[in-house]
Amino acid sequence: MTTGTGGFGHVDPDAVDELFVGRARESDRLRYCAGKVRAGDSWLAVIEGEAGIGKSALVRRFAASLDDFTVLRAIGDPSEADLPYGVIGQLTRHVERAVLKQFPLLAESPPAGTNPHVVGGQLLLLLGALQESGNPVAVIVDDVQWADRLSVQLLGFVLRRLWADRVLTILVIRPEAEASGETLERLLRSSERTVKVDLGGLGGGEIAQLAQALIEGRLAPGLADRLYAYTRGHPLYVRTVLAEIPADVLRDGVLERWPVPRSLQVGIRAQLDRLPQESRDLLEAMAVLDAQVPLSAVGRLADLPDPARALGPALAAGLALWWPKEPQSPVALVHALQRDTIYDSLAPERRRSLHAGAAALVGTAASWAHRVAAAATTDARLSDELDRSGMEEAASGRNAVAATRLLWASSLSADRADRERRLLTACAQSLLTMQPGWAANLRQQVEDCSPGPLRSCVLGTLDMMAGRFATAEAHLTQAWQEALSLPKPGWVAVLAGTFLTNIMLWRGRGAETVEIARRTLAIGDLDPATTDFTRAALATGRLWHEGPRAALRDLAYLPVQGTTVGNHNLDTLATRGVLRLFLGELSAARADLQIVAQRDQQGAGSKFGPLTISLLSVVHYVAGDWDESESTAERALAVASSQDQLAGEAPARFAAVCVKAGRGEWDIAQRHLDDLARIAQSLDSAAEIVYSSLAAATVAQARADYPALLRSLRPLLDGTAEDGGFRLRDKPFWLWQQSLLIEALTGTGRVDAAAVALRELRAAYDGDGYLGVVVARLGGQLAEAQGRPHDALAIYEQAVAADADTDTAPLYRAIVEQAYGRLLLATGSTSRREAAAWLHKAHGRFSTLRAVPFVRRCEADMSASGLTAFERDPSRLSALTERELSVAHIIASGRTNQEAAAELYVSQKTVEYHLSRIYAKLGISSRRQLSEALRSP
Repeated sequence: MTTGTGGFGHVDPDAVDELFVGRARESDRLRYCAGKVRAGDSWLAVIEGEAGIGKSALVRRFAASLDDFTVLRAIGDPSEADLPYGVIGQLTRHVERAVLKQFPLLAESPPAGTNPHVVGGQLLLLLGALQESGNPVAVIVDDVQWADRLSVQLLGFVLRRLWADRVLTILVIRPEAEASGETLERLLRSSERTVKVDLGGLGGGEIAQLAQALIEGRLAPGLADRLYAYTRGHPLYVRTVLAEIPADVLRDGVLERWPVPRSLQVGIRAQLDRLPQESRDLLEAMAVLDAQVPLSAVGRLADLPDPARALGPALAAGLALWWPKEPQSPVALVHALQRDTIYDSLAPERRRSLHAGAAALVGTAASWAHRVAAAATTDARLSDELDRSGMEEAASGRNAVAATRLLWASSLSADRADRERRLLTACAQSLLTMQPGWAANLRQQVEDCSPGPLRSCVLGTLDMMAGRFATAEAHLTQAWQEALSLPKPGWVAVLAGTFLTNIMLWRGRGAETVEIARRTLAIGDLDPATTDFTRAALATGRLWHEGPRAALRDLAYLPVQGTTVGNHNLDTLATRGVLRLFLGELSAARADLQIVAQRDQQGAGSKFGPLTISLLSVVHYVAGDWDESESTAERALAVASSQDQLAGEAPARFAAVCVKAGRGEWDIAQRHLDDLARIAQSLDSAAEIVYSSLAAATVAQARADYPALLRSLRPLLDGTAEDGGFRLRDKPFWLWQQSLLIEALTGTGRVDAAAVALRELRAAYDGDGYLGVVVARLGGQLAEAQGRPHDALAIYEQAVAADADTDTAPLYRAIVEQAYGRLLLATGSTSRREAAAWLHKAHGRFSTLRAVPFVRRCEADMSASGLTAFERDPSRLSALTERELSVAHIIASGRTNQEAAAELYVSQKTVEYHLSRIYAKLGISSRRQLSEALRSP
């Protein structure tokens, strides 16, 4: 291995072969991955090792062998950790502009607030486009631990969606990195096909090869062994020691004359001491600039008349790199460890002087850090400029960048009030990214600030993110009330009100949510996005307090046609769609939710985008589009897993449970139930408890296990109710919950309680949507349980005669048809042939849904009456995988391959691959035939 030189773009590729030794096993593992990718799979290789151990050198060496790959490269940089999608911008910089312009969110910086899965969708399309040349793609990211959070989330999403692509992803990381926590861990677990390469020190033989490559002539006996014992094979350390020892000592074997440095840093400083002064000056300037910079610019900063002459000794010492063939002849330090050592050795005055000069050589964004570093003491002018710049960044939605500049402004402020205001504002901006980050480490400084609404707001938000909801509510309430009492409440009141509504909704306290949201809106001068989000929160609070019908009235201002709603009203449109789902109005709910999902996919940036996909899947399930529901739930889970918020997983897993339960895939459904129980226990949120309990109840319903159904609903019941504790507590999904409760009570023989619950359901149901057939089924079941079979027959007869084309869910209609046919046979109320027809009709509906548990129970009823189910030709669709079914349904709906890829969040190549397999399995050759195959029962 070479000396373990630093990031990509910092090494002359012509020099790689001369210094690279060893790493045969590690190189073989990478070649194995590349071979698998060439053969048609996507693979992830994670290379982990301490700083300077040779990770980057290994990857550069390997990347040089990928001459049949399109290679995209990036490197994480701690100075750019606040730059949203900065690493993704580096990757796409390697793509031809003509190709990149097809993907607007990649061609330019994505708008503030754009969700990672949305930008990730476009990166997947780009990766597909790059594969059209026939070449696989390699995505290489060095120093992932310093990548910005949004890029890390996006990469994880993309890795999970590389279904049929030839993409090799190589991530390089330090094991001691603390930067990204769980987000980074999720990234490293994102691929099903992963190779881990743990890079340690070189072996004795490899050290001998490296020494021989660097030193001319015969080496002293025992040199390699002594180097290994002293450095443990650390390549950069070996190189530094070799540079410290005179060549004649290395050759003549007089080892007692070996002046061994005490540490790597000491060795690097010794190298510097032996260089000419002008070379040290040049290296110091390079350390301050910390980037690949034109040699002439470094020379100006170092005040050198001939920087090329100063560069020679630095190159010979292995401390600098030079690209003489490139425009502007750039240079850089070899490794970050060398840069840190050189930088740390600078005297304070020298460091400030160089930073002051560097500020004039770099771009505006980069100059801020140099100006701050050059400040000798407090600087009112610079702190004011940083304050203004930070608030401008905040106004554009770049909260992380704003936070950093405001923190710098605070450190340069002489006035205590300014210093504290800027510190607190910096923390608030950091927390708006929904990541505690460094703000959590500044808690003591925040507590030391003077009391005020902003201080209380920051403390409350920190507590909320740490799960300390009682103290969070107290702090945020104090902040909100104090800010509202001011003549101009301003953004602090809005911020406190926004976070406070989150806590109220978390606890299911709808009335308080409504009041806080109402008063927050009354502040006025809210930006459109905040206004829409607060209106959505108000309607959601009303939902928890009064139910979905009352909440819809809060959104009556929205246009009837969702297609005319602007992007600034997508949160409220999504909320309207959810309320319509809760009311059973499936067509209207689907229309609203699909619009939000499509706009979000185009980069509109709805905060409710992930939730929208989950509940759209639920709409498809109830409407009987089970294959579409499965496909949408799979996307919802992928989107949820790309987020840092655990709460987003609950609705996605609930959506995934529905069809899995209906089709009797018990093991998969149970895994989702276990995850939902874990989420509900961890978050202790009212919404998560609803999702977890409702999912468990849906599985119990599919099993026809009525005691389990009742147990599943227990967490949703109000134990203080006077009717025996069978009154539901929460309004979201109330109609669905109540129908399951009635079924559970009837099935367990609690007919009196079931009758009370059914009266409540009928009183709440206004006659719209699919729920009419559900109410009829429950009424008939209760009448049967009460010994009134003829009343039950009348209820069933009226239900099956209703128009089946108006929002009628086929699962529930089939259950009614089965109950009707069974009871007709049992009572002899009609001919055997007519009764059998209803059972056959129910059996057909269940079979079309592939609702295995329901099919079996229907067949059991038929068998008990001496009937035989009609033999059906086995559907060829059963041969399709879940992913193939997802592609099939979207293509059959009229989408192009490109449109299908965008909607599924995969590459076009993936769609083409699956489409070819679908055609082969179904024995068809056209999209028309595919549509016919999907329509066939």
